[in-house]
Amino acid sequence: MAIERIHPMIVHFPIALLITSVFLDFLMLATKRENFERSGFHLLILGVVGAATAITFGWLAEDAAASRPHIADTIETHETLALTTAGIFIALLVIRYLFMRKNNFEKIRIYYLIAAILGIGLLLSTAYYGGQLVYDYGAAVSSAILK
Repeated sequence: MAIERIHPMIVHFPIALLITSVFLDFLMLATKRENFERSGFHLLILGVVGAATAITFGWLAEDAAASRPHIADTIETHETLALTTAGIFIALLVIRYLFMRKNNFEKIRIYYLIAAILGIGLLLSTAYYGGQLVYDYGAAVSSAILK
């Protein structure tokens, strides 16, 4: 299997994990059930690890995708958004861990959720440009199919 095909296969997992993490945090607010908060935290960890993996495979796929005509600007936009999004979720993970460790997460929860919603917005923008790379430019699509 060509290395450039792995990124589109795995990228959906961190997207789903990060969105579900934030959803569970809102469920915790609505229900006051702490198991939602714990589950949200664990999904955040998995989502960040998955995002790092997806970004790594994205970098490995970049050379193959860059061979498509007129694709460079979209690749750069997708890459910049991906790195920014990952940075936000890594920061959220570290902040959340530190505040949860001291049992002070309640004090920053609303700010955390605002930042997480912004992170989800960036995540969806990143996904949009990733979709453009595949559907508009044929990145990770066999050249035989494009002919």
